[in-house]
Amino acid sequence: MKSIPVQTLKPNSLLSGTAYLDESFILLSPETPITEELLRLLNAWGYSAILSEDTLTSKVVVENETNETPAGTFQDDAEEGVAQEETQKFYSSLLEFTHRLFDNFLKRSAIPIEPLTEMVKVLIATLKKNRRFLLRLGELDRNGFSYIISHSVNVAILSVAIGDTLKLPSHKLIELGMAGLLHELGMFKLPDTFQNANRPLTEAEKRALSAHPLLGYRALRELGFPPNVTLAVLEHHEKEDGKGYPQGLTGDKIAMSAKILSVASAYDAQIVSRPFRSARSGYASLVELLKDSKKTYDEQILRRLVYTLSLYPIGSLVELKNKALAMVHDANPEDPRHPDVKILTDESRKPLPEFPIIKLTERSDLDILRVLNSEEIRQLRADKILRA
Repeated sequence: MKSIPVQTLKPNSLLSGTAYLDESFILLSPETPITEELLRLLNAWGYSAILSEDTLTSKVVVENETNETPAGTFQDDAEEGVAQEETQKFYSSLLEFTHRLFDNFLKRSAIPIEPLTEMVKVLIATLKKNRRFLLRLGELDRNGFSYIISHSVNVAILSVAIGDTLKLPSHKLIELGMAGLLHELGMFKLPDTFQNANRPLTEAEKRALSAHPLLGYRALRELGFPPNVTLAVLEHHEKEDGKGYPQGLTGDKIAMSAKILSVASAYDAQIVSRPFRSARSGYASLVELLKDSKKTYDEQILRRLVYTLSLYPIGSLVELKNKALAMVHDANPEDPRHPDVKILTDESRKPLPEFPIIKLTERSDLDILRVLNSEEIRQLRADKILRA
């Protein structure tokens, strides 16, 4: 493949063959005109050359032909919009299913295992298909469902995602997803105060709350759930140093599935706003978990969460070293500090008409400088620099 210097490219000139940004990213299809906007983007992002199997021709496009960058050069917004809508629809259906599940438990003390198993299978399939969108938990609409419902759903999603990176077999993933949805079941055996508290709990209330894993475990065991599910629910508040509850287990004595629920639950609890505190960003939440990794969480499981989401979780809005703004597009399991990002503005904060996707592992000059906070994001959206 030949290297063609960007400085030799002229607006409206053509390549007779396909042009590439790198060995795999198609920039232009054959006989597609080079636009001024494309040249500006190439210069803005430091590309000195493009690749092609063919040489540049002097052929130009007549003036009444389109002068836009071709569809498919960057992320297809229409296709992405469909995936986002599909993901939100599934997420809403999972919230509704979980609400009915808990309602049925409260009214009839019953949880039908077969429908739950089938729903978790759909969750696993959706995660494989639309992982990038389903893991953007802070952006998904909870549709007015209570915290305990959305938290249960989010923990199930995160737990299955972590389990998938651990290469767990299908039946183990299903049990993990079931445990994630049901890990707070014991809360429904406590007064409503604990579910709807709009303030931090008192020490006495915290002690009473510590009974909920045991209550959930007993209920699920009586309903005939598999031991892997009931044990995960019982032990999801145990800590590596033995300071958890209800049994004060340490390290290897805690079930692996419970360790996964623990990490997933702790992360989700931080990224969601509560009446008594604001939500943390995904990045800040991961940093907070990493501080406590040796005392509280299994380090291998916590690393798997970071690999799943990247250190800058999917959907995070960030500032790059050149001052441009970007959104984390996908995690890079090989290097969680350098995810793939979708560039939203140029270095002067001018919104781009198209959003190139950059692999930060290949662009050390475009490392992430910092994560934007919620107030900055609100202001940038109000100023029409970022889309609402």
